[in-house]
Amino acid sequence: MTRNTQYVLRITYCVLKEHTLFNIAIFADDISQDLDCALDVAEELWVEWIEIRSAWGKNLIDHDLDTVRQVRDAIHARGMRVRCVAAPLLKSSFRGQGRQSQELFHAQPRDTLEQQLELVPRAAQLAHLFDTNLVRCFSFWKVSDDPTLIWNDLIDEFQPILRAAEREGIVLAMENDFECNIGTGALAARFIAQINSPHLRLLWDPGNAYFAGESAPYPSGYEKVKDFIVHVHIKDAVYDQATGTYRWVATGAGQVDLLGQLRALKADGYTGVITLENHYIPPGGTKEEGLVRSFVGLRRLLKQV
Repeated sequence: MTRNTQYVLRITYCVLKEHTLFNIAIFADDISQDLDCALDVAEELWVEWIEIRSAWGKNLIDHDLDTVRQVRDAIHARGMRVRCVAAPLLKSSFRGQGRQSQELFHAQPRDTLEQQLELVPRAAQLAHLFDTNLVRCFSFWKVSDDPTLIWNDLIDEFQPILRAAEREGIVLAMENDFECNIGTGALAARFIAQINSPHLRLLWDPGNAYFAGESAPYPSGYEKVKDFIVHVHIKDAVYDQATGTYRWVATGAGQVDLLGQLRALKADGYTGVITLENHYIPPGGTKEEGLVRSFVGLRRLLKQV
């Protein structure tokens, strides 16, 4: 851990030790590809839940099972658990249209539906190793700014993936993602309701919804999706009207109403995990420093909840 990070932790000790109403997780690989280093920081932050995409330069989906067991054992040895397998499932090309995948989260590119179908039993294997049934998925790389143009095709393309998830006994937690076809709460609610399967629920990310152009992820987007949520990611952003672009900022420093969102989750009885997914890196700083600043911001919000 860097000296700057240790300084931030010292001056915010009283904030960080405060009991929270929620199960809070961080992404280990938002800190480092060195798993031991990442878990050291997680211990300093007093978190009991970990989310992880990759370790030692390779996505968990591509590691052999012995290595995944090492990851699991290292996490469990610290008294931590994993709620959702952060698979790159369906962050891929939609029928050859739009963006073509390259290496993603240190995973091999897989752009055909057949390749994606092969990921489902593999992701289920990981879920069983981590003693969970929740596997993240996406909605294919965005084809256009208006997904309703391919809506029925999207529904059709999900069907074999969904049947595979049913066979494996897992729940797909679809993350609304601004780079994918389903980015906002409004679209996510419509999509999941139309598919109408207990094996497809929502990984709600209000920061992603904001980046996707949903001006009020809370309350507008959340009110539409709240009955579908099984997992939550938190990040913060601002919109620069002069440039017409979005950028990530430390949690609590942006324009997403995260305090209102957290209060609503509490009021609605959410009992799952809330994961800080940090995209903010301070100018001249490191990923670790960005995560710690965002974590401090999140805990300050939680004190107000």
